[in-house]
Amino acid sequence: MLNREDLEERELATLSRLACKARESRGRRIPEEEDPLRTCYQRDRDRILHSAAFRRLQQKTQVLPARTGDHFRTRLTHSLEVSQLARSACLSLGLNPDLAETVALAHDIGHPPFGHVGERVLQELMKDQGGFRHNAQGLRIVDLLEERMEGEVGLNLSYETRVCLLKSKIPEGFPIAEDLPREGPPFLEGMVVDLCDRVAYVSHDLEDALRSGLVDWEVFAELALPREAMEHAKARLHWDQGTSTPHLLRRRTVSSLVAILIRDLVVSSDRLLQEAHRLRSPEEARLESKQLIAHSSQRSKEILELLKTLNEHFYQHSQVLQAIHLWSNRIAEIYKAYIQGEKKLPPRFQSMAPRWGKARVVCDYIAGMTDRFLERHEPFSK
Repeated sequence: MLNREDLEERELATLSRLACKARESRGRRIPEEEDPLRTCYQRDRDRILHSAAFRRLQQKTQVLPARTGDHFRTRLTHSLEVSQLARSACLSLGLNPDLAETVALAHDIGHPPFGHVGERVLQELMKDQGGFRHNAQGLRIVDLLEERMEGEVGLNLSYETRVCLLKSKIPEGFPIAEDLPREGPPFLEGMVVDLCDRVAYVSHDLEDALRSGLVDWEVFAELALPREAMEHAKARLHWDQGTSTPHLLRRRTVSSLVAILIRDLVVSSDRLLQEAHRLRSPEEARLESKQLIAHSSQRSKEILELLKTLNEHFYQHSQVLQAIHLWSNRIAEIYKAYIQGEKKLPPRFQSMAPRWGKARVVCDYIAGMTDRFLERHEPFSK
């Protein structure tokens, strides 16, 4: 049997000097007794997986509404995909796979309903009161809002997990736990998650765009990266135009695209890490000004080209924009209704208003809604 101490010893023996190690963690906000079997990052992962906020991701949209179809992606499926990619990449790079998996599972936990649409609306509504960013909201959830046990708020995650969730500067006036910096780069594992996130959404938004019928393959066939991925897929499938099924080719093309980009990320980052021989610790690597985790310049360019095409033909498609207008109005209406009638908030949120203020608590409540809940929600119904 392997206990926690065995797992920690294995990390010390096998991981890079620049990787975060559980035994060297800066700990939790509230000290706890160590688990006999799991490392601190494994416990963080399990707390995320069992949280209500994580479960709600299954009804939060990626691009298309979460109810659109059984096979389109939600924030939950996206987070699971990112966690698998980040774990695999970190294993290849000698970084901590448990920390990467945990951060990946939690990286979208602060997203409001209807994805970036909801984020933009809440940012506008809260612009004079600290604003809104989904990464900042994620930290607020894991530290201050999520209930793990009766009478206790917050998941009490490890310091390294929380720093990796920072991702970008926290807006001035946005309330987070006081022990965290408001800006600064993540540890290397968080950097891996960030790029795996991009690989996952660019690849799978391509698949969803094609599956939805809103965009034809010919739009992407001009681009080097999708074209290369399709050629790989055809070779693996022994593709026959007359007998093979198009949907299988589409799936294999996306799979090949992911494989190409993750392989490039690992090879490019490994070269950068090998050159960083003067760095001796995870903290030094975190604060290093030179990029240590990155795609090659050619692949980075190809990813941007694909994102540009997705934006022009999928994200800006008339049907998507029509839905965006509807969702934006709906979120704004519900926010204003709660601001004018605070007593209709659930008791738990009412009790938080004296500490955080009415607007922030209303924002917290709406940000926690799922697409379906918001669509059906009538704040003043009897």
